[in-house]
Amino acid sequence: MLKWANKNPGYILILLIAISFFYANGLKIIDYPPRSIHQWRQSDCLAYAKNYYQKGDGFFLPSTYNLAGNDGRVVSEFPIIYYLSGKLFKFFGVHYFILRGLTFMCFLLGLYYVYRSIKLFMQPSLAVIYPVLILASTPFYYYYALNYLPNVPALSFSFAGVYYLLSYARTQKYTELIYATLFLLLATALKPTDGGILWAAYLGVAFFQVLQRKISLKVFLGNLACAAIVIAGIYWWYRFGVGYNNWNGNHQNLQSIYPIWDMSKKDVDWVWQNRILDFWATAYQQRLVLYLLVVFVVIYLVRLPKLNPTLRLLTFISFLGTIGYDILWYKAFSDHDYYQMVNVIPCLLLMITVLEWYSNNILPRLNKYTQSGITCVLLGLGMISVHHNRNMQRERYTKPEFQYANPDIYDAEPFLRKLGIRPNDAIVSVPDPSPNITLAAYGTQGYTESFNDDHFNITYFKTAGAKYLIINDSTYIHKPLYAPYTTKLLGKFRGNLFVYDLR
Repeated sequence: MLKWANKNPGYILILLIAISFFYANGLKIIDYPPRSIHQWRQSDCLAYAKNYYQKGDGFFLPSTYNLAGNDGRVVSEFPIIYYLSGKLFKFFGVHYFILRGLTFMCFLLGLYYVYRSIKLFMQPSLAVIYPVLILASTPFYYYYALNYLPNVPALSFSFAGVYYLLSYARTQKYTELIYATLFLLLATALKPTDGGILWAAYLGVAFFQVLQRKISLKVFLGNLACAAIVIAGIYWWYRFGVGYNNWNGNHQNLQSIYPIWDMSKKDVDWVWQNRILDFWATAYQQRLVLYLLVVFVVIYLVRLPKLNPTLRLLTFISFLGTIGYDILWYKAFSDHDYYQMVNVIPCLLLMITVLEWYSNNILPRLNKYTQSGITCVLLGLGMISVHHNRNMQRERYTKPEFQYANPDIYDAEPFLRKLGIRPNDAIVSVPDPSPNITLAAYGTQGYTESFNDDHFNITYFKTAGAKYLIINDSTYIHKPLYAPYTTKLLGKFRGNLFVYDLR
């Protein structure tokens, strides 16, 4: 059995990933509305998809529900996943599993290309699947793999793009270069950072290899041609986004750096101690897996000359790249674990590099009992990671402190339609400190408490055309700001969601 598994590791990997999905309650989670950590950002993504569905707008007219700008029109990442979701909503109705499912399919595609990339360097064995299994069950990576955000799709498409660049270096087939360019265009349009770091590291490797005459000038020029197209794509999308948001007067999305030098030393230390080492720590990985990663670092440093030249350099450059990235976006780490996603890249490459050395240099010299023992340790740690991931997903979706909104909002849209409230009827929705959490749940454009000040609040919203006030917390009914607008009750949903007519 073990001999068959070593010759056919792909089948074992598929089985383990399937087990991981069902064990972590993926079948239920895939149809959750925006929920748990970063419900705010998840709701922005859902808002894009539902607006494509409701408005029927073209691809280059993305919008959310918040009317802080012109008709809610705003853009950040390349909205291909939201656009496709909107089209699928037309056929199947609005279901959360469509948007979460598309993101998860991107995640699986990325794992597939990581596995194919490993096979370019290693002979078939169960050691091949360890890095892929660890990546697939890394809790915060998995959390966003089955979610609404674009980070995991961007990373996944970059894995595919770099695989084709590696393949092009070996085959010199232009079709491989074309595939690489298309995947990298998509990856960097979704997120230039997440989609670009691995690719940039590979370009660095190609530069050193052509200097050492390890790859031909033709291959290097092919890489440069790919780079020129991808960089042009990044620049074009950035200019489009800036122009689109300026034209519509909407700047709710971050499109710049968030650097460490904008923080005080006290804040830097707080993020390190209270967030990275404490709050986020268990979401990175299980402790035993991290200990083995430290062992891999030691092996990498001790056996550096013996390691595969391409992999060791790719690992080193990606490590430097992520350090640079962490400095530029460190301020975001206080509240956003998805900004830290790129750090999986050097960890993944480190595992691949060390296991390639083990598989091709050490494994053939070991007797079958030692081989089996090491394989069992690796698979055992992989299953520990799978179990830990299940616990972390359960924690994120069940802990009361991760529930930020009244869950009844996600069932209220049919009720609002019965009251005659249409998607383009502007509403005021409170309490809601985010731009789109409640608005995306209701599928109705309007205003929230986000961006409010003494002049931009319900008083202004009513004069700007808001027709209804929806309160999802009864304590808000008697707040001085809202009490004057709660005289015409239209309806009540489940006893704690109140709809008032502002006209």
